[in-house]
Amino acid sequence: MKENNIISDPAHILIVDDMPVNNAILASMLASMDVSCDVAQNGHECLSMCRNSTYDMILLDHRMPGIDGVETLARLKDIFRHTGAETPVICHTANEGRDYINLYKAAGFADVLIKPVDPEKLKNILSTYLPEGKFVLPSDNGKRKHMEKELASLPSWLKNIPQLDLKSGIEHCETTEAFLDTLQVFTRSIKEKAADIEQFEKEENWPVYLLRIHSLKSVARLIGASSIADKAAELEYAGSHQEYALVHALTPALVDEYRSMIPCFEKLTTEEPVKYKYRDHTVLFIINEPGIVGRGIIKSLENEGFDVLTIPDVPKVILNHRADSNILLYYPTGDNDKIKAVSTMLAEICRDDGKIFCLAGDSLDIATAQDIYGREYIRSVYPRPINLEIMAADISKYHNMSLGNDRIRTILVIDDDPDFLHIMENWLSSSYNVDCSHSGASALAYLDKKRPDLILLDYEMPGMNGEKVMQKIRSNHVNERIPIIFLTGMNDKDRVVKILEQRPDGYLLKSIPHEELLDALQKFFA
Repeated sequence: MKENNIISDPAHILIVDDMPVNNAILASMLASMDVSCDVAQNGHECLSMCRNSTYDMILLDHRMPGIDGVETLARLKDIFRHTGAETPVICHTANEGRDYINLYKAAGFADVLIKPVDPEKLKNILSTYLPEGKFVLPSDNGKRKHMEKELASLPSWLKNIPQLDLKSGIEHCETTEAFLDTLQVFTRSIKEKAADIEQFEKEENWPVYLLRIHSLKSVARLIGASSIADKAAELEYAGSHQEYALVHALTPALVDEYRSMIPCFEKLTTEEPVKYKYRDHTVLFIINEPGIVGRGIIKSLENEGFDVLTIPDVPKVILNHRADSNILLYYPTGDNDKIKAVSTMLAEICRDDGKIFCLAGDSLDIATAQDIYGREYIRSVYPRPINLEIMAADISKYHNMSLGNDRIRTILVIDDDPDFLHIMENWLSSSYNVDCSHSGASALAYLDKKRPDLILLDYEMPGMNGEKVMQKIRSNHVNERIPIIFLTGMNDKDRVVKILEQRPDGYLLKSIPHEELLDALQKFFA
């Protein structure tokens, strides 16, 4: 491995991958290492860019539509022979296993980088294959000082729990606060989940048993409970290979160790966060003549601390009050043409100004209002009979999220594990409006009323799995354009290939650290 102290000419790398989220993650990692990059979405684009520019390295995805990585590499070699370039090409792939790595090298790749990319392995690749003076290993002083600061801020009693690798937990969760929140989620459900594991093992209900074990493995990794995570991984492997005698033999030890953590966390606070009290903000309520229902809506919003500005559904009046609120609530009535015209105007305003557009009223009128070009800008619908408490809470959440932001992004997380949903909500809610569904059926019902900007979808769920849920979402013309990223705890070759065959907008491992998840989502939306 080369060691340099001075960068004479910073490296410039080409990333080639058809999955935008993979490009975003890699580009972000490289930027943090002071390496610039360009991005190509497929093999043809890569070849075109390499004919016109010279790169110090190419990170080339193997599985791509059109021409795959191996064929792209062969054509790149022809280009290099004409230009005289000696550019190392690294296979960037999800296909794990030494046999596959050897095959890629035999095909002409300089080396292999496995997805999801380990930053340390990426540093090693850069340090090994980039020319002298192009790259210096980043100093770990900043990271080390951050880790020391976060570890020092942990409660002293927590440092005496041998089952926890606190450094690993902080690395995954980024901050002490996020780590403690995740730890609370983990500990609150130990009794219930341990009992479930025992029950499903006794009943030999292997599909559900494996889901529970898989869930435990993922969350245990996040908090640094490596012994429990390793035992769960061993049981998951045994169960998936139908070695049920081994499952019966090993399950008691896992459950005992899992339960042994209960008394360790007695001092963790269980207080709920203080509810934010909203002040000095307005909802623009577009309604012709507020009747009983309209007055009920106004009262419920006022109880949440909003000032409600009521105006008729007259285009000129709406335009005059365009700047008065970030929340537009429309109660459609009248003939269909008028409803569509007003809804279209409101959708365009929300598109241009980054506002929130919600509908409330009769189901048929709401359906008419949704039947427009720009329907993706309708955030939520509340058909009669309206649950005023839920509607007011939603609008409060939307307004709170919009403070200081030009555009709120809503993410729907679909997962059958309530602990994982809670963790995702804690991790993402500071930057996004987060809604959660515990099953495919509940998610489809949610999508009848709300339209998120992104769906994070668990691939392994009982009943309707992620693949089926995505098929149903994309078969609906209203929802077909919502991007979907699969969440999976598995990174074996067959699983990844099967996921990618479904053509999602990306996939992420459930064990992805907090900071990397936020960075990946930020890059995805950008």
